[in-house]
Amino acid sequence: MKIKNYSFETEKLGRSLRIALVSDLHSREPLAVIEAVGKIRPDLICIAGDLTEALDGSMDDKNTYGFAALGALCAIAPTFYAPGNHEIAAYHRHHVVTPNPQPGTDRISAANRERIRAAGAHFLENTYEEWQGIAIGGLGSGMLEPDRRPRVDDLGGFFAYDGVKILICHHPEYYAKYLRDRDVDLVLSGHAHGGQWRLFGLGLYAPDQGLFPKYTSGVHEDTLVISRGTANTGGIIPRLFNPREVVCIRINETKERKS
Repeated sequence: MKIKNYSFETEKLGRSLRIALVSDLHSREPLAVIEAVGKIRPDLICIAGDLTEALDGSMDDKNTYGFAALGALCAIAPTFYAPGNHEIAAYHRHHVVTPNPQPGTDRISAANRERIRAAGAHFLENTYEEWQGIAIGGLGSGMLEPDRRPRVDDLGGFFAYDGVKILICHHPEYYAKYLRDRDVDLVLSGHAHGGQWRLFGLGLYAPDQGLFPKYTSGVHEDTLVISRGTANTGGIIPRLFNPREVVCIRINETKERKS
């Protein structure tokens, strides 16, 4: 498991902060992920979706690894978890496993919400919490919403927060369309799996972006940070030149702490 480091400086935060970004485990064996996060020694862990599979109760027997990972991560540092499309049982434009539910239907069972709470995670689905003077928000997947539009307007209080704002948003393709013009300091994403195959430094394909997608990895516009994910999740297509990764985001770190 690769650890990818990115550094930021901001006067808005009067201290250093180290964040571990984890995405797209898809309830696979998590030991390498847990070990990598432990090496980072984060102050904060952000999970950008697809840690588990359908949380409506239909796939509970397949989520043992996902919940084991969640519990282990919560034991390392405060953990904030925003759902991806897999948690709500929505896959891709031509492959939606769960039919569109009635508006207002909770796509996550009460039992699984309790499992997340019992693990110690802060679950952020179109809401936010304040943590040590920072607003941490979570934007849910819009794949089962009308017109596939995420519920950005639910986060009005988050965007109005007077201070540092970190938004966990599984879908990196939402950044240009819905988030670029919003007042937010960092957007943390996954979903694209690094493009699955990386050729000449570029991802080949990403869901909801198509061939040669723009948003698959790295830092964009000093705001959007994208993880390539922590599992080989391309179905029968393996990763190529695209190692799995946990991202370490270092904000305002002094030289003494960069070990």
